[in-house]
Amino acid sequence: MNKALAIIPARGGSKRVKGKNIKILNGKPLISYSIEVALQSSMIDRVVVSTDDEEIARVAKDFGAEVPFMRPSELAGDDVPDLPVLAHALEALLDIDGYQPDVVLFLRPTSPFKTTEMIKRVISKFNTLGVDIVRTMTKSEGVHHPYWMYQLLENNIAEQFLKEVNINDFYQSQLLPPVYRINGAVDAYSVQKILSGDILTGKINAVITSERESIDIDTDFDFELCELMMKLANEN
Repeated sequence: MNKALAIIPARGGSKRVKGKNIKILNGKPLISYSIEVALQSSMIDRVVVSTDDEEIARVAKDFGAEVPFMRPSELAGDDVPDLPVLAHALEALLDIDGYQPDVVLFLRPTSPFKTTEMIKRVISKFNTLGVDIVRTMTKSEGVHHPYWMYQLLENNIAEQFLKEVNINDFYQSQLLPPVYRINGAVDAYSVQKILSGDILTGKINAVITSERESIDIDTDFDFELCELMMKLANEN
């Protein structure tokens, strides 16, 4: 059984939704949903929040997560990719208490509908298939399919995004080949893959999740939608 570390990234400088990671969603801070699910998983050894923000750190600790280090400001900008955040967390934990896992679970707090079952499926695949990466993905349906996408040129002239595709062959959604998008709910990486400096390529396996499980909060509208869904679920 591989030793699994959960890292929940939560920087303080959200621009689209101010204070997003600790904004109250259906009575609880957004980040608490990911923390609680990770703590409930028997397959995860440690749950660590990587943040640059003292208030986020306080909230994370209140809900049972570890915050053994603070993320440096240079790794907390909105243009910083995931890789250096993961590498910094591994380096910090190794320096602090000599801890190094075999697999790192990246649990973005903006996906509040992730479940322990999703985490179990991801870790189980990682443990048994010998892959570098396991990512949750969702099927792209209908108008969200890449064959039906365009890019806008000058004066909003629309140009087919995948020019090599004959769009006339795919005039109905039933004719579109199945494709899947990464949703960022649960990603698993081998430590070796992180330390190699590449977490985007290699042997990748997918765990397919539902539309509901894959919802990612990026705007105020997303927040309102999730709040409504949770309230309706509670009523039923």
